[in-house]
Amino acid sequence: MQCAGWLHVMRTTGGTRRSVWSEGERISLTSAQLQHSLLQRTASLYPRRLSALQLFDRAAKASWWNPRFDSKVLEEQFRQSSFTQTEQHFRYALLYVILSALVYALSACTVGRDTWPQVSAACLVLALLSFSFLMLTLFRNAIYRRNASILAMSTLWLVAGFSLAPFALPPSPMEVEENHSVAVGSFSICLSVLVLSYTLVGPLPLYMICIFGVLYSTAFEIMSWFVLNHVNTWTILAVRILLQLSIHILGIKIRLLAETSMRNTFYKVGQSLLVRRELELEKHLKEKMIHSVMPPSVAQWLMKNTAEDGDEQQNTANSVPMHPIQAADRPLHQLPQPRSSNQLTFRPFNMHRMQNVSILFADIVGFTSMSSNKTAHQLVGLLNDLFGRFDFLCQKNGCEKISTLGDCYYCVSGCPEPRPDHAKCCVEMGLAMITAIREFDEDSGESVNMRVGIHTGTVLCGIVGTKRFKFDVWSNDVKYANRMESTGRPGKVHVSEVTHELLLDQYHFDEVPQNGEKDKKERKTYFIRHRKITGGRHSWPRFQAPMLARIGPQLSVDAAAESHPSQPMSGSSDPSDNSHAALNTRKASCPPLSEEANSDENDEDWIGEEVVFHPTLAQPLPWHHQANNQIGNQYDLHNPIVGDAPPLGAGGPIVIPGQPRRHSSLSTLYSRKDSGVVTARSSIQLESTAVEINVDRRGRTSTSTGRSSGVSSIRGYSIFGEDPALSFRQQIRKQSDLQMIRCIQQDCADAELFVHPPVHKLSLFFKDNFIERGYRDRLLGRELYPTLASPTFTVYLCTAVALIFYFVSLVTCFMLFPTPNAVFLSFCFVASFAHIAVAMVCLREILAMRGNWQANDCFTATFRYLMKWTPLHVVGLFLLCVPILAVFSNFACDSFFNNWQASDGFCLLSFAFLLHFTNFSQVKFWLRSLFATVAGLALVMFVGGVFCDSSRCTEISRRSYLCRNSDNIIWDILVHIILTSILVWLLNREFETSLRLSFHGGWLASQDQKRMQVLKRQADWLLHNIIPRHVVEQLKTTSRYSENHREAGILFASIVNFHELYDESYEGGRECLRVLNELVGDFDELLSKPQFRNVTKIKTIGATFMAASGLNPKLRRENPHPFTHLFELIDFALAMHKVIEDFNLNLLEFKFILRIGYAHGDITAGVIGTTKLYYDIWGDAVNTASRMDSYGMPNRIQVPEHCLPVLSEMYTFKARGSMYIKGKDHMNVYLLESKKGKQLHKIPFKRQQTIPAQL
Repeated sequence: MQCAGWLHVMRTTGGTRRSVWSEGERISLTSAQLQHSLLQRTASLYPRRLSALQLFDRAAKASWWNPRFDSKVLEEQFRQSSFTQTEQHFRYALLYVILSALVYALSACTVGRDTWPQVSAACLVLALLSFSFLMLTLFRNAIYRRNASILAMSTLWLVAGFSLAPFALPPSPMEVEENHSVAVGSFSICLSVLVLSYTLVGPLPLYMICIFGVLYSTAFEIMSWFVLNHVNTWTILAVRILLQLSIHILGIKIRLLAETSMRNTFYKVGQSLLVRRELELEKHLKEKMIHSVMPPSVAQWLMKNTAEDGDEQQNTANSVPMHPIQAADRPLHQLPQPRSSNQLTFRPFNMHRMQNVSILFADIVGFTSMSSNKTAHQLVGLLNDLFGRFDFLCQKNGCEKISTLGDCYYCVSGCPEPRPDHAKCCVEMGLAMITAIREFDEDSGESVNMRVGIHTGTVLCGIVGTKRFKFDVWSNDVKYANRMESTGRPGKVHVSEVTHELLLDQYHFDEVPQNGEKDKKERKTYFIRHRKITGGRHSWPRFQAPMLARIGPQLSVDAAAESHPSQPMSGSSDPSDNSHAALNTRKASCPPLSEEANSDENDEDWIGEEVVFHPTLAQPLPWHHQANNQIGNQYDLHNPIVGDAPPLGAGGPIVIPGQPRRHSSLSTLYSRKDSGVVTARSSIQLESTAVEINVDRRGRTSTSTGRSSGVSSIRGYSIFGEDPALSFRQQIRKQSDLQMIRCIQQDCADAELFVHPPVHKLSLFFKDNFIERGYRDRLLGRELYPTLASPTFTVYLCTAVALIFYFVSLVTCFMLFPTPNAVFLSFCFVASFAHIAVAMVCLREILAMRGNWQANDCFTATFRYLMKWTPLHVVGLFLLCVPILAVFSNFACDSFFNNWQASDGFCLLSFAFLLHFTNFSQVKFWLRSLFATVAGLALVMFVGGVFCDSSRCTEISRRSYLCRNSDNIIWDILVHIILTSILVWLLNREFETSLRLSFHGGWLASQDQKRMQVLKRQADWLLHNIIPRHVVEQLKTTSRYSENHREAGILFASIVNFHELYDESYEGGRECLRVLNELVGDFDELLSKPQFRNVTKIKTIGATFMAASGLNPKLRRENPHPFTHLFELIDFALAMHKVIEDFNLNLLEFKFILRIGYAHGDITAGVIGTTKLYYDIWGDAVNTASRMDSYGMPNRIQVPEHCLPVLSEMYTFKARGSMYIKGKDHMNVYLLESKKGKQLHKIPFKRQQTIPAQL
């Protein structure tokens, strides 16, 4: 009741506590740094020449005229992934050809020239053929896929042939002025055909399109020169050649950017998926480690609470919501800062009261005599073997392991997930432990037994503290269950009366006789005699290692990822999802990714499975267990594993041609010896093997293999690269490419990343405003290794094309209009200055990027400003409009109507520069298209003489074809302008769609990757708060962890009067544990301070805090003094006294009393267990430190005599005298008085102080 009273006072007085989380270690790896890390890791496989600009990542050498990957398998997969979009573009091209043919046929009939029947017939034939090709793509798609290139080239030559048909129908001599109309119209058609060939027609290589374009342009100019000789001059010919070259350059730029952009996106998506796969595997591995020490629901609460805490602080610091692209570049998971006093009264506290929970305590009888003649290292090996058996039984019987305390093992059932058979689960667990320890005695030659006590009642379950926390249970019923164990008999299961009443109909019991009046006051207890009901559940097989030697080394890493999908930590766990369930695999097929592997059911030397790939890694995959592959049979001697390979972790290294791939090579990898006893390898280690294989793609990435052949293939490409012509590096690169292809096929099976971006149909804006903002800001970022496909380089290339068009416009205008007017000259001056300025800014950025120019703040600021959304649109539209404005500025009524060369040239330039509006795909498509349409309407108005006096035609009618047949000419010009404008709208829309598609594909992959980073980092944070970081790293690479440490410091600190304050009458004792959580949390915060970096918290045992120092060999080597870690531990003990003083002041009249015991000496640190990992330390020094605490004095630090030679250098002590210590006889002990304040002198570190030990 005292605890309840002070808690009430604290709440009403507004007492404050600091945050649950200290600053700790922060991970600030951004998405850009992650990509940089990936590129560094693959640099040896994919060297980059920074001196030469690449088209895109992994572009083949000399591929400018045929962009392709340097890997055949990548190129083939890219063509498959992007074929839908290519097919869509081809359909658009056919639709445009059909529309143009019908419009020209209608125009010919309307004008009524003599040749209209032939022209109309030709146009209708072209429309009919194009329609048949369109139907082929819609209803005979398989035929089109097989013959796409042939159909594309046939379409090009077909359109080219029909576009040259007007030259075969020369007009009659009476209509020579029509030659001008034919010359202008045919040139417009020629330019449209060229643009179509470069942009929309089929999967043809760029060099083939260029060859077609050159041949077509040459044929057009030759035929035009000879057929329309009346209207051709050398000036007109030169102008047309310059315009054709400009359109070729524009077409090549469009095609090149489209090819490189899609390939770059494809590769980056694959790269991101590979990184995500690595993160997913590592996250899954660490989740298994976390779940081995606490239930998934508790782990989920911890990570969720920390994430929400960090988000709350971020929102408090900045009320403006952060854009996801920007948020991805900040640390994805930051531990919250300590909160101020007005933010939170208590730390987050996860403690739940649960009823109907059975608690089991088991102690090894004879452990002291067994350990008396063994070293700590040998003892750890025996405990690991024994507790590994118990961990397996714990999972099998539906129990949750809580912890081990020396030789004591305790677990619960019905907590944290309630279950009705909790009592039976604990009893079966106890009986199985007794059987298991008998087998242990036979195997190890020992003579120990188990004493088991079980009680059923109410518990408080949760975690206490903020570092090295573990799931634990507290209550008076827990204490009673411990008492049931201590009062039991070896080889018997001792149960309480409450548990007995729950199991009356299932077991026979022997009541424990009561002697004396004191026993009669106690509750009745019982021993289990035997079961009333027997069944398969109780037929315990002898514990043994699974037959891992039968598992072949060529297991697929992809199968590993498939069989162990990443699942979020949830409040419930699947009982089948445990360490030994990892030895089940699924059989399925994966067409067309892999060919069906041959198998021989009688061949046990080769184990291989075909793997099916689910569309997304983020969703759980179904398990297909066989009836005989249940958990209990994994260790059954009568059910050996012979047909299935473990999906995660049992996969060995990649099989290299010429080296044996028999299972014998794994005999040392998957077995271990503990004092002559072979036990099961930890499931965590089995999984870490697969993580290592997948993480290092430079030489250990493997894929699924067949039993007999040992090789799987993807469309004929061998995974192991048996082609002798390939080098070893090429073989590994091919395997890495195949792994990427598997990721892409698995995650992008529906091709959404390459076909349909989530945009509005009309505006093409992304439906998600955050994605739209990221798309608009993409030019502000910098890539580590820019390529031609980089957003900034596309701007450079578009600017270069705009400069070429501007130069051509100047040259051609001076050729056609020898006497330029003042408007044109003024316009040229302004436009030239603007072009030079833009060119200088871009050139300076390129040179600075390549390291040939020092950065300049002015240029850099100007460039970054111009790359913003609005300035980029303004500059882009200006550069797009300059060429056609230069032409329009030369318009003059006299020269236009009196000089047919000027009027023809005016129209030719206008049609060519209308197509220039397809440049600058960074500018919104409707803006570019709208400006092109306005320019086209202006051309119609110029040709129609809207801006000129109509009486001029009467005066010069003999010399102007525009006046003699103005209606027909205007109609022809209008038809060509309409079709050209439609083409510009179509191309601009498709270009922006493709650009947004590329951005969205990369964005989706990166967001998935970043989400996996968040989950992985949360798992990192949680795992490193359970097991020391250096231990985790070693657990991922070795089967187990054990290390001897010389002169390590150990500390036990007990709150001696906490049991007096604990009272279950107030909220079941939950609020009392809240106070304990606050105090332990304050102790944990000390560990984050740099002056205590050598101190490691081991665990909390009730109200006792255990810590050690000198357990990290790397830190010890960096210390200035060989005993720095011991001094830090004493300083830590002093700081704990200071913390408890402040704690008592903050909580008013709380008067916690702290008692600390210290010792140092040789210890063994290790992780014991197989499915339930537990980090602890053992050794005589640990026992001594515990006795120093137990026999210590309140508010003092007690040390044994042998510690004085080291500690007296920095501290003063007072002798307490000789006293009897249990298990140690009489010892001289001392109490710490004060610190001398002496500075440490740097002494060379002796490397012999830490000796690795292999169990």
